[in-house]
Amino acid sequence: MNKVSIVITTFRRPVQLLEALQSCLDQTYPPFEIIIGDDSPDDLSMEAIQKIASETNLTINYVKNDPALRQAMNVNMLFDEAKGDYVLLLHDDDLLLPNCLETLVSCFVEYPNIAISYGKQYIITEDGTVSIERSESYNDSYFRSAAYNGAVLTPFEAGMGQQLPNNAYLIRSSIVKEIQFRTHDGNLTIGNGCEYDFGLRLGLAGHKMYFIDEYTAKYRVGNDSMSGSKTDDAGYQAFRMIRSLTTTSARAESIRQLRLYERAPIAITQAVNIGLKKEAWNIFFSKWYYKRILSVGGIKRLLYLIFK
Repeated sequence: MNKVSIVITTFRRPVQLLEALQSCLDQTYPPFEIIIGDDSPDDLSMEAIQKIASETNLTINYVKNDPALRQAMNVNMLFDEAKGDYVLLLHDDDLLLPNCLETLVSCFVEYPNIAISYGKQYIITEDGTVSIERSESYNDSYFRSAAYNGAVLTPFEAGMGQQLPNNAYLIRSSIVKEIQFRTHDGNLTIGNGCEYDFGLRLGLAGHKMYFIDEYTAKYRVGNDSMSGSKTDDAGYQAFRMIRSLTTTSARAESIRQLRLYERAPIAITQAVNIGLKKEAWNIFFSKWYYKRILSVGGIKRLLYLIFK
């Protein structure tokens, strides 16, 4: 039996963490182990985990990070601790569907030459309500549809275009021991773009990715998500990385241009927020945004650039 290590990073979300943990315990294909890396300054998550751990025979290893490791180093610590054949990274506010591990492991059984497998994600609100319409639109925008079932996209295209999700994917453990999250690319700070950077480097390394056209997880969009934070720079960092890429096929270039067009608005806002106003102006007048300058959003961003 293929052993799967589920690793969960957490920070001050004890209630949602327990929901995420329970979704791991409810798997039709039981995980070999669950490892939790806690950056919280309090003990609420630890106390909640101790109770649920006492009620199951599955191995649950809890690591209290003191001082906090922050996102990238916390993930790497968990990758290093994992002892399974495969690793699944899960955010503390997201959930696995009961069939997740069984479905993703079956991809490796049927196609032993793949390195990573993943499915579709339901979009859920803060209270856990599933939005079917948003889910379908979300997955379609990331090439997670019937037309892309299997290994249709190249590893580079899947990583660059974010068909590979930022969590709830199954990956060979040997890979995450070698390619890990990072905080810097040379002299450049990656910031909250470490998730995108990781997926992109997996693609650049040529690790074959397999998408299965089935829902396997739930992705929560909440009020306290990083994407709504004034300090978040994930969108800008992804834009910067994509802009620097060179493609060698028409499809890859089409994906690159699409992502740059989509990411330009948030990249402008986030660049301003983190003090890179000159960079924000460059993106504002770039070919990926200038046609939208006179739109409502364009005028709002212009004012934000001027007065922020």
